[in-house]
Amino acid sequence: MELWRQLLLNGSVKLFWNEEILDKYLTEISNEGFDIYTLDCSKWNSHNYHNDLAAVLEFPDYYGKNLDAFNDCLSDMTSERIGIVLEFRNYEMFAKKDKYAAHSILDIIQINAWRFLLEDENLKLIAFVHSSDPEIDFPDLGGLSAEWNPDEWLDKSRGL
Repeated sequence: MELWRQLLLNGSVKLFWNEEILDKYLTEISNEGFDIYTLDCSKWNSHNYHNDLAAVLEFPDYYGKNLDAFNDCLSDMTSERIGIVLEFRNYEMFAKKDKYAAHSILDIIQINAWRFLLEDENLKLIAFVHSSDPEIDFPDLGGLSAEWNPDEWLDKSRGL
């Protein structure tokens, strides 16, 4: 079974603690035909994260720089390949500064990922969320919780 199918079984937002495992998954998913968009969240705060989202995801100039606009522009994304992976590095740093926005972004991704699967079976959306906090948690994303990737599912795999 393709990696993307395994990952989407229980939601489209996957957490990563170990960067080597994250890099392995990025290589595998890219080889399966996914475009990768990398966002470094280490300097994000409540006032500037939309600038990075707009630039990296190539949103149009009319992007409203709010969560509703993020939802709208994300839902309009396309790919010539099988799908899109949004890779968020150092997400815990942003989540500490703006927990509401950090959760909302992942919630919007989860909801759009399911919508893509239902409306356009040729486009998949997955988020890879890297955190140096092995206990980070984002419950109830689109009605689901973010899960750890299969290689770091067990607490002992994250040094706990």
